[in-house]
Amino acid sequence: MRHRGRLTLLTGLLLAAGLLPVDAARAADVRMLIGNSLPPYIIERENRGVEYDIVKEALALRGHRMVPSYVPFARIPVELERDAADAAMTVNDSSGIRACFSDVHIIYRNYAISLASRGLKIEAMDDLRGKSIRAFQNARLYLGPAFNAVTADNPGYAETANQQTQNAMLFAGRVDVVVGDINIFNWFNRTLPASAEAQQPVALHALFEPVAYRVGFRDATLCAAFNGGLAELRASGRYDAIVAGYTAAR
Repeated sequence: MRHRGRLTLLTGLLLAAGLLPVDAARAADVRMLIGNSLPPYIIERENRGVEYDIVKEALALRGHRMVPSYVPFARIPVELERDAADAAMTVNDSSGIRACFSDVHIIYRNYAISLASRGLKIEAMDDLRGKSIRAFQNARLYLGPAFNAVTADNPGYAETANQQTQNAMLFAGRVDVVVGDINIFNWFNRTLPASAEAQQPVALHALFEPVAYRVGFRDATLCAAFNGGLAELRASGRYDAIVAGYTAAR
């Protein structure tokens, strides 16, 4: 007991002197809401991925352990609101949640993607009218009013949580266009069964601005701690190494 008391006193003195990071003394688990598997950003069954690793390591640099809780992407605002977790990743001001939003930790780059052999002219949002489209879940929430306008009355438009099916439908000629992040599209292409159909060249139509995502925290102090860890991760070069490890061509 006397030994433990001395350690507590020493810790207090070090904190007061600024020689021990406050976050190290307050290290705690962080319950993190994560949308279901979205490789290469989130690989659920292996607890890893570009975004997963960045958030996990940024928190670890401030003495915190990330505890993942996977839910359908559309459920994240509901679950955070009912205090089922401490934070949620892959969110931003458009997500409809009340939280302290961190600095940007990841940027998704979405494209309208068609088969090059179709020769479709898609240079502006209005060129999507009348085309069958498969987009990622909640795409209309994140891709802006112009996208909403051209898809609102389109019976051929649908969203799917399983983006692997988008690629398969595109290559099989079942849809004209798929909408999604290029890294996700390329990842799933590598998982499709080898066939001439799946090797068809595609055309990328740059209709969308990059979408910046943040981590939403219920606690502002934890949010600030994460930002500090994220800045350190970037400065060390580790951030770029994580990204390259998942997105470099294989």
